[in-house]
Amino acid sequence: FMKDSSKSVLFICADQWRWDCFGFMKHQNAITPNLDKLASKSSIFKSHFTGIVPCGPSRATMLTGLYPFIHRSVRNGAPLDKRFTNIAKEVKKSGYDPKLYGYTDTTWDPRFLNDEDKKKYTYESPMEGFDPVCHLPEGNPVLWANFLKSKGYEVKNPHDLYKRATPKDGEGYIFKAWDIPTEHSDTTFLADEVIRDLENTTSPFFYHISFLRPHPPMFVSEPWHSLINPNDIELPKESHTYEELLDDHPFLKEIARKFLNADLYKEVRYKDLTNQDKKNLIAVYLGMCAEVDHNIGRIIESLEKNKLDKNTLIIFTSDHGELLGENKMWGKLGWWDSAYRIPLVIYNPSEKHYEVNDFTESVDLAPTILDWLNKDIPINWSGESLIDYTKKGNRKSVKTHVIFEFDFSESHYSQFVREKKLTPEECNLICIRTDKWKYVHFPSLPSLLFDLENDPQEMKNLAEDKNHQEIKNNLLSNLLSHRLRHQDRQLSSLQISKDRILNVNGPQSRTIRK
Repeated sequence: FMKDSSKSVLFICADQWRWDCFGFMKHQNAITPNLDKLASKSSIFKSHFTGIVPCGPSRATMLTGLYPFIHRSVRNGAPLDKRFTNIAKEVKKSGYDPKLYGYTDTTWDPRFLNDEDKKKYTYESPMEGFDPVCHLPEGNPVLWANFLKSKGYEVKNPHDLYKRATPKDGEGYIFKAWDIPTEHSDTTFLADEVIRDLENTTSPFFYHISFLRPHPPMFVSEPWHSLINPNDIELPKESHTYEELLDDHPFLKEIARKFLNADLYKEVRYKDLTNQDKKNLIAVYLGMCAEVDHNIGRIIESLEKNKLDKNTLIIFTSDHGELLGENKMWGKLGWWDSAYRIPLVIYNPSEKHYEVNDFTESVDLAPTILDWLNKDIPINWSGESLIDYTKKGNRKSVKTHVIFEFDFSESHYSQFVREKKLTPEECNLICIRTDKWKYVHFPSLPSLLFDLENDPQEMKNLAEDKNHQEIKNNLLSNLLSHRLRHQDRQLSSLQISKDRILNVNGPQSRTIRK
């Protein structure tokens, strides 16, 4: 190991965990004592956003430090160009062995794979550079399945572990505890693997731990299943029915069709959900969060017991959020904050607790880790280090907005391509969000504008309102400026001349902030 650093990194990601479902965020039902304790001595970032949904693209964004319009791995199954570096490759240069527990949902560049290589046929491979010591993709969690077999469970196909009875016509959701006890769950198994390795580690380490939960399917073992009383849950507002949305914006019409299409239903029959079903679903989601919180607590306890916490940067975040019934929407899609706003807690040893309301983005995490390790941040990365926030609660370069996007070309999101209404290249949207406004731009569909202060549900479109044209134009201008400023600069930052190669680039923020 290159002894220029004694620092370690514990980089934890929980899949599909909303920004607000924590005790420290004052959620009235969430039970997260361990993350609350971590948050009390860390910097918590209250306006943190992912760059894209769903899982593979959001992780590509977080781990490469690149906006999706640069890396272009914008769907589960869209390959990540091999030319891009990532956090694992960068820390490897300093002698770290970046270990992966869980998954990154990376689609490898097929141009560099043999036809026999299994990575050519899945979006669930570990990202290049990571040592996948405990690889647990949802589609094929072999290690966990083998563990269960050793405990006497009968497992034919590892993926079947996540299957259960589907509701019948007229039935919204089967509210029933998972039959695998919590001591043998995927969440506990993953934490056990991490703890065992922490107990045997002496040198500085880099662990990326990626829990599947609270990602669906929506079930969890006891005691978590019964931890939150569904009847204590206040349901989110619904301003439209699915049927009403069929007459709305073309994108909303497609989303309504998706939720009305019984052929797509698995564990939830969206059109048959009662209010009680919705409360049950949210209670189970929060129960899954509580089980992950419990296991994160066990990991941090092991870190402290082995006296590894004094030199370890701990990051807790999610890849993206989750719609939990707002406007009858579920999952991760569209432009709504619930799908893009995510938690971020950074524990910087020996530093104080800060609450940060400035905008931050998932592209900022990889630069933050390298900055903390005193390593150079790749010139091309879109993000900026957040280390100053953890030292003094603020920094010079403050983002005035965040940007995120969504590709809806696949048929489980929309029928635009199948019905030849739009090309795949037209099936995407990009958002610019400020404190007050959100502007949504489509290549070929009408744009959208929302006043977040007066319309937190983001359903009253003001884009055609004459009184809001100047606001819309300013946001569109800022969006275009952002795209121009953050273009790929891997080679454009160089100037070749007969004398020498010059570097011509600005700071990581790519702007001179007055």
